[in-house]
Amino acid sequence: MKRVLITGGTSGIGLATAHRLAESQSAIVINGRNSERGGQARAAILARKPDANVRFIAADVSTQDGVSGLLAAAMDGFGGPIDVLVNSAGGEFIPTLFHENTPEIVDRVIRHWLISTIYCCLLALPHLDDGAAIVNVASDAGKVPTPGESVIGAAMAGISMFSRTLAMEAKRRKIRVNVVTPSLVRETLTHDRIMSNPFSSKLFGKALQAAHLGVVDADDVAAAIQFLVGKDAAKVTGQVISINGGISAG
Repeated sequence: MKRVLITGGTSGIGLATAHRLAESQSAIVINGRNSERGGQARAAILARKPDANVRFIAADVSTQDGVSGLLAAAMDGFGGPIDVLVNSAGGEFIPTLFHENTPEIVDRVIRHWLISTIYCCLLALPHLDDGAAIVNVASDAGKVPTPGESVIGAAMAGISMFSRTLAMEAKRRKIRVNVVTPSLVRETLTHDRIMSNPFSSKLFGKALQAAHLGVVDADDVAAAIQFLVGKDAAKVTGQVISINGGISAG
């Protein structure tokens, strides 16, 4: 039985990943900041698989104390090292032209995505089993320059380069580190926020017209994550994989 920790696991990509990994009899901890949403997510997993071994732990992983508390509680329940770490925190931020940002917003964006990913990997590393797998969720904003995503793109590019470098270091313990980079993903809170905003909905509405393979949903991304943490990807590490239905080939 694999021991799996999924940050941002109460909705969207994280929850879809938890659903998939629960089918393989993994012991799963899902994390988020909202306890009510966490309880609903756990109930949804159990509704689909009543014998699933799943817990919810509330924590803000953009802070060191939050990550430390999450790991302490997760390890207490696992009773052994972590086999799979998935960092998939969503976000309340939508594309905004750079000059409309404030230093406070910039700090929150970088902390929410990049710093949280670094903290989770850094503090989890001593608790990872040799041969473990890490998948960090970023986005194609880190690959393709897009108006309104200067700060978001910087955070996402940071996640990608951090993960590729960590993969080079962690391979000595046979720990694999990969990144998935979707664009707009249906069935997520981020999708709903973006499409309800006049500027960002116009921006992404045009982009989605290029998704000739179909607009990606949360389970499409979860399927890629499931592969990357599984035995069939035992020799895959340091990769940054776009999942965007053909919006770009980057």
